Amino acid sequence: MVQSNLAKDEAFGIVPIQSVSCHYLFLLIQHHAGHWGFPKGHADPGETAIEAACREFREETGISDYRLLEGVSFSEHYTFTRRGQRFEKTVVYFPAVVQSAQVRFQQEEIQAYSWDSFEAAIARLTFAGARQVLTRVNQYLQQQGM
Repeated sequence: MVQSNLAKDEAFGIVPIQSVSCHYLFLLIQHHAGHWGFPKGHADPGETAIEAACREFREETGISDYRLLEGVSFSEHYTFTRRGQRFEKTVVYFPAVVQSAQVRFQQEEIQAYSWDSFEAAIARLTFAGARQVLTRVNQYLQQQGM
């Protein structure tokens, strides 16, 4: 029997969407490590996935006026190594329509943010998994006629 030293890790996030003049803008954040992605984080004990995603979103961006798109989520899976330990990570994202573009980002975790068109966001996102999530979110929005 082969033993795996692959630990499981889960996080939850929001894909923030703003509708402006018949097109969408997506909020990306830049972490202090330098990579661009969506607001996300780990659940606190007793939190549901949606509760964790919403709490992390509010903490990282200061945005509280938004509406989750009900019944839909998108996920990415990847592996990484931290301090010699390999992790298999799953991040579940919930798309949300944001009413205001004003961001008060959490300076302890975030160094910058940007509201981008789909094309600009795809170019700015650091990791392929996040680009795939955004592509699927954008396709969903188009299919729903939103």
